[in-house]
Amino acid sequence: MISEVLKYGLSYETFQTVPLLRDETVIIFQRHDKYDEKTGHLTPEGQNDTAERSHKKIQETIIQIPENERPYVSLLVVASPTRTNIGKRSVETANLVIKSVEGIFEKYKISKENIITKKPRPSEYIEAPRILKGDNAYLRFLVERYGKKTKKFWQAYEEDTHEDVRKVMGAEGPIEMSDRFAHFVNVLGRYSHRFHTNHTGEPARLIIWEVSHYDTVATYFKNHVANIDQKEYVPVGYGGGISLVIDSKNNASVTVGETRYPVELTKQGTTLTE
Repeated sequence: MISEVLKYGLSYETFQTVPLLRDETVIIFQRHDKYDEKTGHLTPEGQNDTAERSHKKIQETIIQIPENERPYVSLLVVASPTRTNIGKRSVETANLVIKSVEGIFEKYKISKENIITKKPRPSEYIEAPRILKGDNAYLRFLVERYGKKTKKFWQAYEEDTHEDVRKVMGAEGPIEMSDRFAHFVNVLGRYSHRFHTNHTGEPARLIIWEVSHYDTVATYFKNHVANIDQKEYVPVGYGGGISLVIDSKNNASVTVGETRYPVELTKQGTTLTE
C-alpha cells in the first residue's frame, strides 16, 4: 500500500471512514484547501470544496452512530495560524468546517454546544515550515541557490540536502517540523483521554478536526506513521490528509486503504496550547 501512497499521495479519499464507537476519538489531519498565493485567502473553488467535503465527512460519521447516541458527539477544531499576506488559509478552511458541522448537528438534532470551539483554535505547533518566518538566513541561502519557492527549493528543503549548513544557521529542518507536529498530536491524544474521562458513563465520541499544511501532514505521515525515508515524496492534495483513531483503550492507529499503521501516543503534553 505504501507504494500507492508514494505514487498517488494522500487525498480527501484517504480519510478513514469507519464507525466511530463509544469512547473513541477520530483526529482528522487535513491540508488546507486551494488558495490564492497573492492574497493568502482560499479561492472560491477551495471554499466550495471544503464546504462539500467536510459536510460529507461529518454526515458519514454521524449516520453510523446509533440515533440515541448522536447527542453525545462533540467536535474540536484546531488550525495553523500561518498567514500569507492577508489570508490565513488553514484558519479559513477550519472556519468552513465548523459551519458545515453546525448544519449537520442541526439536521440530526445535536446541540451546537457540542461544538467545543466556536472558532478554530490556533496552534503554532502545526504552522507551515518555520524557515518562511521572518529574516531567516537559511531561507536566503536556499533562495539564492534555487530561486524563491521553486520545485528545487522545496526538494532541497524536504530532502535536507544542506543539513550541515542549516544546522549552523539554526534553522528548522523537516524532521524537526514533523517532531513538533507529532508533539501536538500527543497533546490532542491527552486532550482526548481527559475528554472521555470527563464523560465516563456516556456514549461519548469526539471528533478533532485539525487543518494545517502539505509540509506538516506529509512529514508527520512519513516519520511518525509509515516510518519511511524523509526523502520520499508523499503528495498531499488540497483538502487531503489522514485520520487517526484512538480507541477506548487509548490505542491509536492510522488506516490508509487496507493498511493499518499503529501510532504510539506519549503522555507528553496535557493541555492545548493557546
